[in-house]
Amino acid sequence: MGYSSKKINLKNIFYSASPGLVSILLTFLSLPIYLKYLTPEYYSSFLISHIFMSLSLIFNFNIGKIASIKIQNKNIKLKSEIISNAIYLSLVIAIIFSSIIIFFLSFIFYKENQINFFLIFIGLIISILFINIESIAKGLGKFKIVALTNLLFYGFSISGPSFLILSNFYSFNSKKIDLFSVSIILKIISLLLIFLPITVYLFKNYKINKKIIFSFKNQSLWMTLSNMYNQIFDYLDKYLIKLFLNPIIFINYTVAQQIASKLSIFSNAITSVMLPKLASQKSNLNRNKVLNLHLFLFYIPFSIFITLFDIYFDDLLRWWLKESFNYNFYKLFNIFLALTFIACQSHIIISLYEANEITKKNSIFESIIILPFIFLLFFLISKDSILLICFLILAKEILLFFIRIFYIRKNIIFFHLYLFSIFVFLISWIFKSYENYIIVLMLKFSFLLSVLALLYCVINKYKKIH
Repeated sequence: MGYSSKKINLKNIFYSASPGLVSILLTFLSLPIYLKYLTPEYYSSFLISHIFMSLSLIFNFNIGKIASIKIQNKNIKLKSEIISNAIYLSLVIAIIFSSIIIFFLSFIFYKENQINFFLIFIGLIISILFINIESIAKGLGKFKIVALTNLLFYGFSISGPSFLILSNFYSFNSKKIDLFSVSIILKIISLLLIFLPITVYLFKNYKINKKIIFSFKNQSLWMTLSNMYNQIFDYLDKYLIKLFLNPIIFINYTVAQQIASKLSIFSNAITSVMLPKLASQKSNLNRNKVLNLHLFLFYIPFSIFITLFDIYFDDLLRWWLKESFNYNFYKLFNIFLALTFIACQSHIIISLYEANEITKKNSIFESIIILPFIFLLFFLISKDSILLICFLILAKEILLFFIRIFYIRKNIIFFHLYLFSIFVFLISWIFKSYENYIIVLMLKFSFLLSVLALLYCVINKYKKIH
């Protein structure tokens, strides 16, 4: 553990993962309430309002993430100057781009009478500021306050309003109180709390520095382009389904993805701790060690868990959702789970691109994929084929993953064994749809052997280093 403990801060990873773990419980409690008590039209509007908030993932322009990289190994004066200018720039960006976004959203979704675009405008400003300030707080190592505010901002703001539905308060005030407005109030509280630990840096050296502001430009451009592609890859399908298909299909699709995406809680926790660690390393060799330890920390245990316990997912979802469960929902969930598992590893790998300032390469990879993806997505929407849309997104994610990892293959230890085990995992997951249990069991056994071999090699490698 000696060497590994220096490179992996398990305590901070736990702090980063804990909001997501609590949010799983909140989703477990809230989702059946929403499905039971809200009309499909109202709940679909509530979901799409929260999905609109995801546009902040593009229009924060990664100012906070870049600042968190820049402040590593800097003295207190330089840290203060970078942080002050990053927050000032974030505020300007938030106001300008939230106004532009709302103008276009209100034009496109003008028929959606239950969507409050003013609240979405406020929510976008808050979200842009929160994302950037949260990244800065992570760069400063403030993982406890980040954990608390992250739980409020994402977990309680989405699931919390459901508990009002069960109370007399909401039944008496349902015509006066919009559930999405409760979400916005919780997001405002989160923003105020995350702002507290960095105020000390603002008062030490608060002045606008054009040189620092312009230094964000180059890295921000490529990171933002990548985030824009992610928005298209991850959310365009839902926007189109909301516009052109019925609310029941939209809810099944979105909820199945929402549940499967909980797996990303763990990869996000790892990357939030890993990125500052990568940025602080002075040699490529040390960065590679940090990357591999964190990548395999996610891949090995979660791949084994998914493979061994996937047979219980069907029964668990039936028990949880009861009359809201349907077989199409389960098929969607299975596809999204495989998709999320691959995407989580991609996110960990992308951290190396960001730390090495080669995000331009990742943007080029995504640029090659984007146009064929959009064309096929519109085609499948016109055919009302939800399952094929899911398979399209899965295929896109797998292709991007292999391109990304192949480009940095020299940075990955036991690259071929790692790649082989992922290939066997995907084949076994695809064969789940067919009722040939012998082939599925053989593939699962082969996969587990390959992962155990990888685990053995990794342990031996780092024992020798220690």
